[in-house]
Amino acid sequence: MLKQLLNECIIDLIIKTDGPILIKSGIPTLSGPDMAFVTTRRNGTQEAYLPGSSLKGTLRSHAERIARTLNSAAACNPFVEANKPEAFCGHIFEERKDKDLPNREQRDELNQLIYRDSCPICRLFGSTWFAGRLATEDAYAVGSAPTPQQRDGVGIDRFTGGAAHGVKFDLEVITEAKFATRLHLRNFELWQLGLLGFVLIDLADGLIRIGSAKSRGLGRVRGEIDKVRLDFLGPHAPKPADGSLKLKGLGGMVSSKIAEDYDLAYPDEVSIPAQEPASTNGLRTTYRFEGASFPWQQFAPLWINKAMRYENPDGMLPFRGGRRR
Repeated sequence: MLKQLLNECIIDLIIKTDGPILIKSGIPTLSGPDMAFVTTRRNGTQEAYLPGSSLKGTLRSHAERIARTLNSAAACNPFVEANKPEAFCGHIFEERKDKDLPNREQRDELNQLIYRDSCPICRLFGSTWFAGRLATEDAYAVGSAPTPQQRDGVGIDRFTGGAAHGVKFDLEVITEAKFATRLHLRNFELWQLGLLGFVLIDLADGLIRIGSAKSRGLGRVRGEIDKVRLDFLGPHAPKPADGSLKLKGLGGMVSSKIAEDYDLAYPDEVSIPAQEPASTNGLRTTYRFEGASFPWQQFAPLWINKAMRYENPDGMLPFRGGRRR
């Protein structure tokens, strides 16, 4: 079933710096600052950018905090091994692969079990066994390329609280810049839109920091949703009727049998005020929204209900100390 493409959500996002930020390149240099900003070659020059992997990791970390606020079982911890309450789904599947997982040749059965037994966060962002629903593109500068500035830093002596002798370093930061990126959500359930909405609202409010040295005051940014596009493919695409439009998640576009096999919300529908599709060609029906007009509040209760009711599946219990929640 997940080999089909049934729905997509594409979010154009603008990220503005609200102070100095630093995303380290990780490449050692013989000259220049000790901590250099990551760059890529674009339009014939080396240009600072925000890697999509860093952005996705930041969004995932914040989504995990939101999930655990509602229910500690709703988010695993990627850094925790199996046989602990918050064990990472990927580590548990690795433990289970020789016990109760279908073999790799039984691809459909394996995909169903992996998605069904993954925690809500892994369902959205993925794990070492599952690609996840959300993809995040690299964020490139809007307008002129930002110019990194060099700053001095010193190590702190843990005993005196002052500067440690001989521990000085240089770092490169960007203070005034605007970056554009795109989030791509494919074959999504509506509760996943609800969770993503909470994350993006917090990003807009400046509550999420990115990059390195966040405890030193770096990393403050604000996000602004520019446009949202919803695509529905196939004969079950929603159409406006009686003054409303029923938006459908994955569970609303498949049979009850498939929804049960993958543990999808079923039926997965939310009604919003009627809106005519921006385009339709018999295969793909597209709805477009300006950022501020997208009805995030309609999806919020679906995420809250999903998180509050979530319990560890039977197959994961032995690897999480038998804890249901």
